[in-house]
Amino acid sequence: MEKRPAKILVVDDERLIVKLFKMYFREKIKGKEYEFIFASNGKEALERLQADSEIDMMLTDINMPEMDGITLLGKLNEKKINIKTVVLSAYGDVENMTTALNLGAFDFLNKPIDFKQLESIITRALEAER
Repeated sequence: MEKRPAKILVVDDERLIVKLFKMYFREKIKGKEYEFIFASNGKEALERLQADSEIDMMLTDINMPEMDGITLLGKLNEKKINIKTVVLSAYGDVENMTTALNLGAFDFLNKPIDFKQLESIITRALEAER
């Protein structure tokens, strides 16, 4: 049986993020290692997670309209949606980081995104998920 690509939900309201991910991970996307799905806020992310049980992990920004990343983590816990989540933030503040990790985030990464570091976090999260 053919192995399906790892499905990664990226939650961020910055449209540039989509381009950056598609550019950096183009080889892994072409090689069917990763499949990225994008949502622009926490509300949209919850809908996608509830509609698709095959999503393997999630990367989420903190500051977004409608529902921020911290609220999203809380909702995942409420709804018992168990998914490895990496929180991305332009504001490297300790309070958000601590809150995110206490709510079950797998890891925390500051923006601008260091894609090499992100790639290694994704690998670790997917291995932990399997």
